[in-house]
Amino acid sequence: MKYTPQFTAYRPILSEEDKTQLFELSQYYSLDTFKSDRRNFEEAVVDFVYTSAKIEGNTYSRLDTDNLLRLGYTAGGKLYSDAIMLMNLRNAFFSVIAVDKNTVFDSDFVADLHKTLMKDLLPSFEQGIVRTSGVLIGGTQYSPIAEPERLKTEQKFILQTAEQYENTFEQAIYLHCNTAYLQYFRDGNKRTARLLQTAALVKNDVLPLFFSDTLITEYKNALIHYYETGDYSLYTDFFKQNYRLSIERLTGLDLSSDFE
Repeated sequence: MKYTPQFTAYRPILSEEDKTQLFELSQYYSLDTFKSDRRNFEEAVVDFVYTSAKIEGNTYSRLDTDNLLRLGYTAGGKLYSDAIMLMNLRNAFFSVIAVDKNTVFDSDFVADLHKTLMKDLLPSFEQGIVRTSGVLIGGTQYSPIAEPERLKTEQKFILQTAEQYENTFEQAIYLHCNTAYLQYFRDGNKRTARLLQTAALVKNDVLPLFFSDTLITEYKNALIHYYETGDYSLYTDFFKQNYRLSIERLTGLDLSSDFE
């Protein structure tokens, strides 16, 4: 099952009702409120880092992650690379939470983000650089592009196409799914995709998506479904449901009756 360029073409991702509901949800807890709410901000950063790392097989517990990020304590019996991954994810999150409306999502932005994520995890000559060999993805028959020049061409197309989306949620979902689909780098592609999704929302003053580690299997299944079919529906359903849950966790409100 080979890379299909048509998957990355511009097309509607969300219905008008979806766009309205996501916008209304975002108004319950603004990005500015999130940034100024020290307790919620710190907890959400730990959650984001922990869940994102666990997706990649990191063995740190939520408590170990908290101790590392807040106190600098590494967990006994764990790989040093697991601690590096967590620290890199935190640094990358801090970098994207600071983007603004003037930020341009170009190849340099993606390369810098990847360098932050993969510092001391990949050799320096592979950080932020297009891969030069094929990659395998577990759980699917999908086979990404192997040729570096074609990877560069496709990444340029994806980043240019993302700019066509006026709705920030559509742009964020598009960047996430297609960055992960392309697999531009030797490693760290899904991490880069999740941080690009975050950056797209923050750029437009919208709270990022946070989701629980209990939903990792659901997340992976939605992404594999996109790899194999080019269908956004499973991922958009995942995003919509968990965006509401993110708002509920941060506000303490029950919004299920208003946004089903």
